[in-house]
Amino acid sequence: MATEQEAPPIKTTFSQKIGVWSYRAMCALLRITPTKAVVLFGRGIGYLVWAAIPSRRKIVARNLRIILDPMLRADKLNTIVRRNIIRTTMNLIASLKTGLMTDKEEARAITIKGKETFIRCGSNGHTSICCVPHAGNWEILARIRPHFNEVEQYGCMYRRLSNPLLEQLVYRLRTRYGCQMFSKEEGLRAVLKLARTGGELGVLSDQFTQEGIFLPYFGKTTGVTPLPALLYKRCKGKGHLLSVFTKNTGLGKWEAELGRLIDLPEGCDSLEDITMQVNLALEKVQMENILDGFWMHHRWKCTAAFAPQDTMHRASMERYGKLPFRMLVAVPNDFAEAIFLIPALRLLKASRIDAQLTILCPAAQKAYWQSLAPLVSFVCTTDEKVSVAAQLDADEIYKDGPFDILFMFNENKKLLGKLKSIFPVYVAAFDNSGIRKPRTRYCSTHTGPPRNRALDYTDNIRKAHSLTKVEADLFSPIGNSTPEATGAFIAPFSGLGTADTWPTENWQQLVTELKNAKLLALPTHQAQAEAMAKTLGIPCIVAAPEEIGKHVGPNCRLYAVDGLLPHLAAAAGCPCTVLMASRLAERYGICLGEGHHHLSNHTPCHPCMQPACDMPTHCTTGISVEQMLHPETTK
Repeated sequence: MATEQEAPPIKTTFSQKIGVWSYRAMCALLRITPTKAVVLFGRGIGYLVWAAIPSRRKIVARNLRIILDPMLRADKLNTIVRRNIIRTTMNLIASLKTGLMTDKEEARAITIKGKETFIRCGSNGHTSICCVPHAGNWEILARIRPHFNEVEQYGCMYRRLSNPLLEQLVYRLRTRYGCQMFSKEEGLRAVLKLARTGGELGVLSDQFTQEGIFLPYFGKTTGVTPLPALLYKRCKGKGHLLSVFTKNTGLGKWEAELGRLIDLPEGCDSLEDITMQVNLALEKVQMENILDGFWMHHRWKCTAAFAPQDTMHRASMERYGKLPFRMLVAVPNDFAEAIFLIPALRLLKASRIDAQLTILCPAAQKAYWQSLAPLVSFVCTTDEKVSVAAQLDADEIYKDGPFDILFMFNENKKLLGKLKSIFPVYVAAFDNSGIRKPRTRYCSTHTGPPRNRALDYTDNIRKAHSLTKVEADLFSPIGNSTPEATGAFIAPFSGLGTADTWPTENWQQLVTELKNAKLLALPTHQAQAEAMAKTLGIPCIVAAPEEIGKHVGPNCRLYAVDGLLPHLAAAAGCPCTVLMASRLAERYGICLGEGHHHLSNHTPCHPCMQPACDMPTHCTTGISVEQMLHPETTK
């Protein structure tokens, strides 16, 4: 029976044992293989990785555009991508050899710089928090412990391997030279003890973490670990921050730079401010040899819970942020449905101070979404000769760097395939059109009392992307109205079909009661509108969707049948009285602004959701002119 001191037996699978045996065999081969031969082999593997894995090429290209220049393109970008993948693969394979080198091999392969500063900052009770980027052959840092006898404690944070047998073997190799390895799975107690008592402690400080602090790194905000700053503050005045890195200097040769102090400006004492200074220091050392950086991982990736509002440090983002958090939103092809997305767009824009929205829409909607600046930054069309990918590749859009997240609310199943050139990008969600099995159904049927379509989008986005704490005015008018405009308008035509109509004689009576009314219509109904305006004896105004706000404002009132136009007028701030025939008001009523009224005649077939009425008596005939004029008194 096992005692309390005995470790429980490790349960392993046969495949895990095979992995360990293979690793042992590889180590035996590496011990007898010269370092230069290992490096040459690694370069060869690097060429294969570059040629065979296009997904990695895209990730590296994305990262390098953020790091070097968002306008990098084509041959120049591809050349740097190829060289980086080859260098990175070589360093990774050489790192397997690093812990197995003899002392003579180490002396020939590794050069150490900054020893004096490194020793001074990690001895006599002082602690060096060594901020290490993923660059070069970082396994060197576990190997060089014997060169620093003056340092009492020498440790490094690491992540455990999933194979427990392989984890034990690698742990022994890493600690054989006196380096203590602290796993994040074991907690921070031992790490904090070392920080308080003195020594050298290495932390891979540039990796993405969703649970960290969101700050700019190379000018683009991402999740970074606050651990170096936390450990520094625990040192109680005896701590030092160092940027420690390795770089390749020749065939089978590396240099370890250990003496770069990170000087904190006066008043820099919060976790966010200290972490930002660490980021700036790592940027500097990475730029010295950008090819040594490990850019094959998704460093600036987006996840479902992107940058919670309450964890971002606003001042640092405003000061150091250069590239925005880019959101692509493919809106529904149906314009009347797309209008319900405006509150959701406001929610996304308010979720981060660096948020930038690019709309993908049919050409008929382009001018309207462009009129919503600064809410919307760019608009591309999905149904013109120039492909949407080519439009997104234009300099004006390309210059702001790679896209981060794509919201698919468009019913076009082919659109996603057309957007492959912008990948890797996090695809946030899909509609219910069956593009593929969705992770989140933003347009899912709501169980319970009917609610407005806009809430389907906003509530599901809040829940799916951890935006429950974001507060913003989502449902006010968009502010593109004409304040001095006055008077009454009628809108007798609907893009939903002939089911949404009201008898002409009722419109005639309404116009008589209103006096000086005008007929407002969209260009798709121009001929019908002009003919009806002539019959009614009133002026006719035909305006494109983006121009509706030039004619109406908060001091006007629109009397309309259900459809796109009353939603556009309401977005411009005009109160509306809307006759709902084929659709349910609680579901498809106006979502923006106040002072609106919806009228329905709840016959057994209402709401029918049909474009044309197939009943002998239209349901709207039961709605009187008096009800339209005084809807607040209608029960």
